Amino acid sequence: MNKPLRQRGFTLIELMVVVAMVAIMMTLAVPGLRTLLVNQRLNAVTSDFQSSAMQARSTALKFNQRVIVQPSAGAGGAWADGYRIYIDIDQNSSYDSGTDTLVLTPEKPPEGVTIAKQTGVNNYFGYDGSGFLASIGGSANATWKITASGTDRIRCLIIERSGRARVHDPRPATTCPTS
Repeated sequence: MNKPLRQRGFTLIELMVVVAMVAIMMTLAVPGLRTLLVNQRLNAVTSDFQSSAMQARSTALKFNQRVIVQPSAGAGGAWADGYRIYIDIDQNSSYDSGTDTLVLTPEKPPEGVTIAKQTGVNNYFGYDGSGFLASIGGSANATWKITASGTDRIRCLIIERSGRARVHDPRPATTCPTS
């Protein structure tokens, strides 16, 4: 006797229902994923900037020399174009490849992320040989505002006179504290 063959698989209607459900879920999830990615990018840049401050302080202590962190284009440059950490041997707060020692040139921040100085005079900061924030331009503390397009959240990097660098999330405010 011949046994009837059982058909296996999905019908076209079942398949279309599943595809429609997946499309609806993706429509709901994509905006949340975009926000998540932008916030992660903001967190990563802030963490890198804080790590650069700690690297500069560590180098200043190690070599007992003033170490500067400034935009790659110099004191008047934009942080979005990248920045560098160097030992300022001639103490002029300007990178001179013949005399100063380049410590590190981190990757430039991704497109849409900005770093801007909130307090102090100069667009850079440095540590003296004792690990304290160098009094360059008379600033006691340095506060930096880090923002990313696509989110209203900001991060603040506050470098205290003692040399301690800390990150502050001023949620829901859009300005950084000065100390």
